[in-house]
Formats: sequence, C-alpha cells, structure tokens
Amino acid sequence: MKFWDILRISIHNIFNNKLRTLLVTLVLFILSTIIVIVASVGINFAGAINDVWKDTSMSVADLKIEYPMFYDSATGNHSRENFFDKEAVENYKETIKVDYPFLQNMTLSSEFEFLELDNLNSFADIVMFDTSNNILSGTYNYLIDGRLWNKSDAGKTNIWINNSFSENNNIYVGDTINLKVYKEGRYANDPSFTVLKMTVAGIVEYNSSYYYESDSILFDYQYALDNGVKINKIHFTESNIVEGTSISKLNKINSFIKANNEYHYKNNPSGLKVYSDAVEGRNMAMLFTSLIIIAVVVISVIIILLSIGCVSNSIQITVEQNAKFFGMMKAIGMRNSVVKSIVRIQAIIMIFISICLATAVTIGVLYAINPLLATALQSVGFAVTLSMPFYIPIAVFAILTGMVILFTIKSLNRISKMDVVSVISEVN
Repeated sequence: MKFWDILRISIHNIFNNKLRTLLVTLVLFILSTIIVIVASVGINFAGAINDVWKDTSMSVADLKIEYPMFYDSATGNHSRENFFDKEAVENYKETIKVDYPFLQNMTLSSEFEFLELDNLNSFADIVMFDTSNNILSGTYNYLIDGRLWNKSDAGKTNIWINNSFSENNNIYVGDTINLKVYKEGRYANDPSFTVLKMTVAGIVEYNSSYYYESDSILFDYQYALDNGVKINKIHFTESNIVEGTSISKLNKINSFIKANNEYHYKNNPSGLKVYSDAVEGRNMAMLFTSLIIIAVVVISVIIILLSIGCVSNSIQITVEQNAKFFGMMKAIGMRNSVVKSIVRIQAIIMIFISICLATAVTIGVLYAINPLLATALQSVGFAVTLSMPFYIPIAVFAILTGMVILFTIKSLNRISKMDVVSVISEVN
C-alpha cells in the first residue's frame, strides 16, 4: 500500500475519534509547551552566564601565588609567617615563562603593613613589576605623560603613577614620591623602616583592580626586593591583547594549582595559597550551567514520559477500537507492517500538531516575558534575552516520535500476531 493511502486511512481514523484525538492532542500540547519553554529558558540562561564570564576580566587567564594572612590562635592576632625572597620570585618567573608562556605579565604586591607612602596623606595600590615587559599592552592610550619603562629601568628608582593618583595628589612627571619599607611591619614592637626616594618617570592609564578604580603606583620589582620590600603575592596574567582565554589554558593552570597549593583555611592557614580568578570564575559558570542543564533534563524527561504514556494509551485504545477494521484489512491482504504504520502515523500527526502549537505559544510567551525579565534583572546587572532555539521543537518532536514507536511495539505486536479470524471474532 502506498504511503498516501496509509496517510489517508490514518487521518480518517483520527476524525472518527474526534473527542479522544482532541484530548490527547491537548495533553500533548500542554506538555510539549512546558518542555519547549523550560528548555529555551534553560539554554538562554546558560548562554547568558557564559557570556558574562567571557565579557569580564576573569576571561583572561591568571595565576596568583600568595602567602596569606591568617589568624594565630596562640597570640590572638592576625599574622603572616612567610614571604617571597628574590630567589623564589625568579624561580616562579622562570617556571611560568617555560611551562606557561601565555602568562606573560608578572606583578608583585606587599601588604600596607610593610609598604606604604611616606610623604603623602593618601592611599594607593603599590605594584611591583618586571620593567622588561609591557603590562599595558592591549589597552588604548596608556601613556598619558612622560615616558614608558624599558629594560634599563631594572633596579632603578623610577616610578610610574596612574592618572587617578596624579590628579588626586597633584603629582606629576619629575616629582618625588617616598615609600616606607618596614622591616618587621608597622605594627611590630620595632616598627623600624627605610625610605625609598622614587622619581616619577611617567603617568599611565592603569588600574590594579579588575573590580574598582583605584590610585596606583608602579616600580621595578628587582629594586623592591633589593631594598627589603616583603613580597607576599605574585600575580601572573595573560596579556590584554588576548581576547578571551581558552579552556586548555585554564586546565593547565588548574593542574599547577592542584600541584602547588598548600593552603587550607583550617589545617594549614599559613601555607602557600595558589589560585586563579579565571579558573574559579569558569568553575562557577560551569556549575551554574550544569545545574541549569540538569534541571532542564530532569523536567524534560518527566514530561516526555508523561507524554509517552498519554500517546501509548491512546494507541492501545486505537488498536482495540479498530481491531475489526484491521482484521478486515488483513483479510484483503494488508500486511502487518502497514497496520503498524497506520497507527504510528496517527500518533505522529497528533505529536506534530501539538509541537507546532507549542512552538507558536512558546514564541509568544518568551516575547511577552522579555521586557518583564529585563526589568527584574536590571538591578543585579544581569541581562538575558529569551528566545527559542530552532532545534528545540525539532528535538522534542524527534524524541517523542522515537520513544512512542519504541514503547508501542508491544501493543502493535498484539494485532500482528493474531490471525484474521481471531481478530474479527474477538471484536464480535
């Protein structure tokens, strides 16, 4: 029998059972709409979370190596036991250069307790860096006045300030800035210190923090170490020229973290702490994305099972109600495969109609929700535009169709295994 003849018989059977067809289609429509909406919302939110991660500074690979301050229960004070000497800094610098060449920029920092401005009633982030590298590459118009550093500035008293520090303190190229370097800390019993007299060589567009604008000053790390500055943090970052890092780079950094991190807030609070904002940000994004995907999958599986049960029950009733018809058709030579095709096409037609209606409703619902969602999320700085990916209705239709065919084999085999006389006489 030709396909069009099978299709015509299937449509005829559908219209002969209008009420049951309407109820089954209605149930399928409701369930399919829920699946399509849930899947669309989940995919859009997962994509928005990944976009937020990519658009932030955390999308640039970084690695932080730090001796953190910890609470000493014996003395009741917060303290820091270890610092990086020049040999340790150079060893880390060489290791990163060889094994992680994409982490091109190195900056060092010291706590305010050990390094501060002397002749200014002001606070600034004091950053030490390698003058052989341009840590400002990838930013626009970063040199505002004076000159930029070069290799010859290693070990010298030249210092660079950002525009914010210059404006807030009326400090310009050629002026002198004094830095206090404490031997044991400004709060120690012996708060002795030395003063480093630095000359401003240039004003640059630089911000030491990813999250807020701050006054910043920069000078050579070798000069700092040679003059007793206590370094507690080494920070390696990818060049700003790179537009977004890669998963392979983050995986390499994560391996380094696992191999070298000794810090534990309870068991080893004074141990070496190795971490990465980019890795932590990516892990958080992946966690939220995974939770969303799991929620979508669980809800979809439950609804698909309900849909399959509804269609399977409808097919079983169709088989029973049309047993005499199928028996008569087999009597005139209809093959078992044709009988199964008629019933399956009936189910596929109902699924197709339901998915089409669900698609139309989903598009309308998401369009109506978008303005409300934008207003609700504006306060938290998160933006997402809901839309329905074209493949979702296709995937739902394919899954429902495949599962219905699979789950109705038993019901259809009941007819194909009976002979013609048995089928007809059973109904009579």
